Amino acid sequence: MGGGLRSVNLRSGELVARVSVGDGASPLREAALLRIVAERVCVPEVLDASDRVVIVRFVEHGPLPATEAAGRTVGATAAAIHAIRFDAPGLFDDTLRVRDPWTSAVDGLREHVDALLEGGAGRRLGARAHDIRALWDRHDARLRAATRASVLVHSDFKPTNVKWTTDAGALVLDWEFAWAGPALFDIGQLMRWEPPAPFVAGFAAGYIDAGGTLPEDWRALARLLDLFNLVFFADDETNRPIRDRDVLDRIDTTLGAS
Repeated sequence: MGGGLRSVNLRSGELVARVSVGDGASPLREAALLRIVAERVCVPEVLDASDRVVIVRFVEHGPLPATEAAGRTVGATAAAIHAIRFDAPGLFDDTLRVRDPWTSAVDGLREHVDALLEGGAGRRLGARAHDIRALWDRHDARLRAATRASVLVHSDFKPTNVKWTTDAGALVLDWEFAWAGPALFDIGQLMRWEPPAPFVAGFAAGYIDAGGTLPEDWRALARLLDLFNLVFFADDETNRPIRDRDVLDRIDTTLGAS
């Protein structure tokens, strides 16, 4: 069934084994996350887990529709995830405690990404690295004000991981990157490739109706936060010409719009 940076997925009938293959993967942590969020949103049922693999029940699904109704459902799903709160931002241990809490989400993200911009990401981005730092500096106060609350962040919240089911609506897969941080981090990923206006309007309405809050300038703030993700991609030295082109184009669009 393919996989990502840290896991591969193997299916046999109704069973799916997510096998750890990369640094930072923790099937036990992912299993714990799935069990907690299952009370709120549609996720695969955990059947067993070890330090190398988590076994879940396969859920029939299809692509996420780009409709207003689907947007409302995804908005409500995101709000349900973000209703799980933490005292401080940071990365989880296997028991879902935040280990080494950050002073703030902005400080933690900047510390990590500034190191990438000094290394491989900086070499790939060239003059963009300076422009990205300058953009974050210019909007530092706005970012800090919008990221004070620490919530459960899926951290890979995009249509390849948010699928559609006949019975339950939105199905959220692949929780391996989850952490405690700002809700707009997920929203920036979902909006990265500019979904149609009806979907966006539906998402906002569904998110607010389900108890989530969005600042007036949420789209712009979400783009600023998604720049952190785009820098992560730029740091990957794997030669993927189409992805690299798309990432650079998106960075240029964000720099030009902010």
